Amino acid sequence: MKSGGTYSQISNLKSQDSAGHRRWFGLLALLILLAAIGWLVWWWWQPPPPLTRVVTLGAGPALKDGYHELFGVAADGDGNVYLSDGAAGRVYQLQAKTANSGAELPTIADGLETPSALAFDGNGHLIVANTGAHTILRIDLKTKAVSIVAGIAGRSGYRDGSAAEAQFNGPVGVAVGKDGSIFVADTYNDRIRAIAPNGQVRTLAGGAEPGFADGAGAQARFDTPCGIAVAKDGALIVADTGNRRIRRVASDGETTTIAGAGEAIDGALPDAPFNEPIAVATRDEHSFYIADAAGSIRVVQLKSADKDHPFEKIELPGQLSGQAFNRPTGLAVLSKGELVIAESGSGLIRAMVPAKSKLGLQTNPQAASLTAERLRAMVAPRWPFDLSDNNRADAKRDIAGTFGEVRGERQPEHDAWFHNGLDVPGAFGELARAVYTERVMRPLSVEGVGTLRERVRLPLFGYIHVRIGRDRNEQLLPNFADGAVTFRRNPQGQIIGVRLRRGTLIKAGDAIGALNRLNHVHMIAGLPGAEFNALAALRLPGISDSIPPVIEAVTIADEQNQTIFDTAAKANAKKSAARLVLTGRVRIFVRAYDQADGNAKYRRLGVYRVGYQVLTPTGSILPSFDDTRRNIEFDRLPNDGSAVPLAYAEGSQSGYEGATVFRYIATNVVRGGEAREEFFDTAKLTPGDYTLRVIATDFFGNRTTRDLLITVANAN
Repeated sequence: MKSGGTYSQISNLKSQDSAGHRRWFGLLALLILLAAIGWLVWWWWQPPPPLTRVVTLGAGPALKDGYHELFGVAADGDGNVYLSDGAAGRVYQLQAKTANSGAELPTIADGLETPSALAFDGNGHLIVANTGAHTILRIDLKTKAVSIVAGIAGRSGYRDGSAAEAQFNGPVGVAVGKDGSIFVADTYNDRIRAIAPNGQVRTLAGGAEPGFADGAGAQARFDTPCGIAVAKDGALIVADTGNRRIRRVASDGETTTIAGAGEAIDGALPDAPFNEPIAVATRDEHSFYIADAAGSIRVVQLKSADKDHPFEKIELPGQLSGQAFNRPTGLAVLSKGELVIAESGSGLIRAMVPAKSKLGLQTNPQAASLTAERLRAMVAPRWPFDLSDNNRADAKRDIAGTFGEVRGERQPEHDAWFHNGLDVPGAFGELARAVYTERVMRPLSVEGVGTLRERVRLPLFGYIHVRIGRDRNEQLLPNFADGAVTFRRNPQGQIIGVRLRRGTLIKAGDAIGALNRLNHVHMIAGLPGAEFNALAALRLPGISDSIPPVIEAVTIADEQNQTIFDTAAKANAKKSAARLVLTGRVRIFVRAYDQADGNAKYRRLGVYRVGYQVLTPTGSILPSFDDTRRNIEFDRLPNDGSAVPLAYAEGSQSGYEGATVFRYIATNVVRGGEAREEFFDTAKLTPGDYTLRVIATDFFGNRTTRDLLITVANAN
């Protein structure tokens, strides 16, 4: 019987076995390490989760003392969101991760002057573009101390150099680089500036005049740039608001256009249109978000292998291509990829989130809205014209057009729209004046320069058909002489562009501009997207209306719009006293107009409310047709302009020239911002005799009715 191996042999076997184990353990450790590295790489480079829905994180402060404008937004790594309020001059904090109610937002800083964009520096301090004071601020969130980083408070201008001597002109955008440099969209200097960690300010790109040009440094041209963000490669992405383009500024100042309508480099860049790009936020290594204040959020995607044309396309995130926002002006990305949005038009903090996100709360979007009654209490009685001995603001004026009137011609081949304001006539060249004290909030608040619809939109009021910032001789108005208004002229010297600087204070009674040849100022009242009837918001001295509306004709048509009966038709003149037999669903058309005391007889105004009732033979109103049956009521307009055909029938028209015809579809519903088609369904009534009463009411409560005797018959 053989014995086992020698000791040395056994030892060698054990040594070999141990070495094998060590190799296996080493290999296993290497695999684990590689897996960990792979996971870290995947975690670091993975694309953000797809955004699938929109939630509300909170609402702006309650409107107790005027209005608020949430503009800029920034987020830290702990889930805290910070928002600037341009109107109130404050910065608020919102804890997005724990928000569960519409509680008042804590104020982090107060007493600022039209603050705009926000950004964090490497020390956790909040950087603020203090637009109205022409400075860049730093807020220490631990102590809430506010200090000036660069710029001279209250002094606009353009100067590079030390932080204490540098000057800005209404800067709106800020961003912070990896080395601590602060980049500034110096909006009304039309330049991109940089503040180095040592406090030195220099210009990276842009020249003395607004315009559009790519190139190196001072050769580049911008037009009212507002948004700015630092890309992963260190370049700057700029929302060139006035040019409606997205630009890229390299560290050496080389500027290229990467997206937007207009000229494209080599014809290879995207030309998807932007209306008002205003904010930028980096999404990941390969893409970034753009907020278009006209109502949309976009994503610009990078190519990975094309250095000459690195930006490939514009697309909408996830399943949100149809989502519209009310003036989104600020963007920030949270740690898990959620996109926070400052929706300045509604006073809400919104977010685009992935499907499994737990962010969001139930809040009333109207909590921060402004009512006509509240605005009426805020505005002192006055008309929008001069104060003088011969022409006092409290002297009565005419009303030439009211809220909700059709404009244009309601025909298939013509455009028609709702009149969204109040027309007050004046003499050509007469100065229109502000009725309320408010600051300019929109970076580009003036539109239509040189046209008959030249206009300015302030937060609560808009003024149309006015030469903004200048008198009848095209000269700058004295109250805008501090640089708040700038003009752009063509080679012939004609004014083709007007800018009102964000943060400019316009006091009640200040001149807005001279009336153009339409000889009236069209006034809009209410926050953008939530306008209401200006007669409800203004106290116009001496105004009165004791004249009831005139009902010219009533037409009954079937569901296919075939006329059954028309009071205006001669053939029906003798039948008007007889009973009209109706079956099924019918439409009711009412041709009517209104007039005001003192107005010229030829001046026809729209009717405020149109509706109908059904009465029994004894004269009592059927319960479902009581006084609440006011289908057409111009308190607020639908946001969708396509609702005009729901309020007005074909043949309706009004405007600067031609006839004035208001033919309302009384069976449809257009009121409270809503619009829908409805019918008078006679099948819901017991067959028999009734009276159909059509009602037209003006804003001051004057009421006119027209009765038609009807018999409801069985459809069979």
